[in-house]
Amino acid sequence: MKQVADISAIAKASFMHDLQEMHLVSERIDWEVIAQSAQVIASAEQVICIGVGKSALMAKRCAATLTSIGKKSVFLHPTEALHGDIGILSPNDVVLVFSNSGNTEEIVSIMPYVKTHSKVIIGILGNRVSAISKYCEHIIDASIEKESCPLNTIPSSSLLITTAITNALIASVTVNLNISTEIFATYHPAGQLGRNLLLTVDSAMISGKEALPFVQPGMNVRELIIIMSSKGLGCAIVSEDNNLILGFITDGDVRRCLQNNDDLSTVQAQHIMTQNPVTVHSTALLGDALSLMEDREHKIGVLPVSNDQGECIGIIRLHDIAGHIR
Repeated sequence: MKQVADISAIAKASFMHDLQEMHLVSERIDWEVIAQSAQVIASAEQVICIGVGKSALMAKRCAATLTSIGKKSVFLHPTEALHGDIGILSPNDVVLVFSNSGNTEEIVSIMPYVKTHSKVIIGILGNRVSAISKYCEHIIDASIEKESCPLNTIPSSSLLITTAITNALIASVTVNLNISTEIFATYHPAGQLGRNLLLTVDSAMISGKEALPFVQPGMNVRELIIIMSSKGLGCAIVSEDNNLILGFITDGDVRRCLQNNDDLSTVQAQHIMTQNPVTVHSTALLGDALSLMEDREHKIGVLPVSNDQGECIGIIRLHDIAGHIR
């Protein structure tokens, strides 16, 4: 069994080789072809991504990512295409072919049909002069000198280069389609980005008089702790009967009080509360609430939620924003 030092050297050599291949490709690649390909993809009615083996994984990932930015895209396996699936092609479609050798037999066999039933064929190929390349209007050169694996057989550098080129292509398509963060969020309503940009604080906050830890300014610390513990929100809202926010108390405030006071009999809620605390309006986006919590020197994990009258109508916590079950 080889020594750890030997294995470490092999791992580092593989990593450094990948970097070198990335540099070589960046110097060689025709960026105008990528820009032209991106424009074609952006204007396509549908994008069909084709690949076999590891290239199929690249094609599937590309199709999924294009779909996530609103560009209709599907993966087509060439073997299944020969048994009916090729019917998905239409004259306004752009076909994106992934192949390291450029001579993948299954793909070559369907290229004549693909050529006559699609608008444009773009090849991300490891071999510019190949059977597949003859059918392509645009060829993006994904060739490498050698794989980074010691055997020079396992797809490694070739996959990295293909991934990087696909990323560059998708980035260009995104710009061509004028995709904004807000538009992207509409395609990801269940993801955190979608939640942050589409949902408002009142959709995730904890509300209701019985659920909220309201305390009076003159309440002593013992009573305060009992109420905070019973509500389980890690905070207390200091208010008079009108629910206007006079101050805010967190678990941290209580701990500091216990550390700094030997006699708690005279300590009241108003003595340890934060006056004029950071609040968030109930109609604010979850992303805005998240920024209020995290974009500061000392991060906070919970915020009082106010209405137009400055009354506290809820509490929002970090894990409420993240969509955890409360």
